[in-house]
Amino acid sequence: MIAMTRTLWTSLQLVRVMLLSSAAGVALSCGGSGGDRAPTQPPPEQPTAPAVPVAVPGTLTARLVTPNADDGAILLDVTGPAPAAEITAAVQGAVAHSRTDGNTTRVAVFGPLASGALFKFAVPDVNAAPQFTAKVTEASDRASALRTSVTGYQITIAP
Repeated sequence: MIAMTRTLWTSLQLVRVMLLSSAAGVALSCGGSGGDRAPTQPPPEQPTAPAVPVAVPGTLTARLVTPNADDGAILLDVTGPAPAAEITAAVQGAVAHSRTDGNTTRVAVFGPLASGALFKFAVPDVNAAPQFTAKVTEASDRASALRTSVTGYQITIAP
């Protein structure tokens, strides 16, 4: 065996302490404790509220389908999420009159009527057009003779 001197023994101990200190410093600077912690995740995103559709004020058109070629007047009821307003005849030479009760508007159109655009009306939201319905309740010919039936009359409402 080689006899070690006290100075050599102390030097070896000093080198060992320095090596261990350096290794510990490197491990700590790498930012981990050996992988026993879960990786850092970004915070979860906050749920966003669904977009509320914006109301688009505008005009809707009531279109008539008639089984007759000589209509002179039509009375109908329009119902929807809001009352029809500012009603104007869409037929040249025709006039429209209306009366509103709640969300139902009774409309009478007089003139030379045929299939096609019948009248226009203002609404607070044109996106609600599918929610509007219309039903013909009476019709007459151009000689003012009341029709015996309104079967075959249809009204569609769209922008």
